[in-house]
Parts: sequence; structure tokens; C-alpha cells
Amino acid sequence: MAFSDLSVFVYGTLKPGGHYWHRFCEGRVCGQTPARIRGELYDLGCGYPGAVFNEAGWIEGMVLEFRQAADLAAVDVLEGYQAERPIERNEYQRRQVSCFSPSEEPLGPAWAYEVNPHYLYQCDARLIPEGQWPDAS
Repeated sequence: MAFSDLSVFVYGTLKPGGHYWHRFCEGRVCGQTPARIRGELYDLGCGYPGAVFNEAGWIEGMVLEFRQAADLAAVDVLEGYQAERPIERNEYQRRQVSCFSPSEEPLGPAWAYEVNPHYLYQCDARLIPEGQWPDAS
């Protein structure tokens, strides 16, 4: 499977049914694929999660394929990411990650947002061992 350059792995409030799904994603995506990536998921204590990309575990989520670059740019703003500014000033960094199916079959790369360590350590962050942000229901 090959995702487009406008594909993003989401693991928190941008997932279908999540707090920001309606405002940033609904009607703006042309595909949704259940997926997982390698890393650790943290509850940042402020209503949304942050991910650290490493080999320590799995993070459950969804790959969303946006229709337009402007929709991905809107998510960049939500995530506090600007490519041209210094890394330490971004809340999250947008990075390419390898995505896998729920049964761990390779799906290909997609963008994902990794919380910057300086921000993670400023929060009252708590590891979510199961790697899944609670659904909004």
C-alpha cells in the first residue's frame, strides 16, 4: 500500500470521533486506514496526547489521507508545527513514520506528529502503556 504525501497517522484528538475530528478532518479526507506505529504514547494532562517515536511499544491510530495540502497545513497549525522555525519552538515535529496494519503488516510511510521532548517534560505527562488514546464517546 502506498499513502499519498498528504497522509497523516493520527493517534489522538484527530481520530474519527475525536475532539478535533469534525473541525479539521471530517469531509477533508478521502481515505482512513486503521494503523499502528512504533513508539510510546503519553497523556500530556491537558486533554490531548503526545507520541515519542521509538521501538519501545506500539501506538494505535488511523492514517488519514487529506484531499488538499491546505488541510494538512491547518493540522500543522493545530499541532504547533512550523517547518521553518527552530525545533525547540515547535510543540510537535511532523516526521515520516513507518505505518503498520493492526496485525503488524507494513503499510508504508505517512506523516505523524511527535511531541518535542522539551514540551513533554514540561507537562504532567503519563505513559499510556496500551498505546491507545481513549475514544471521545
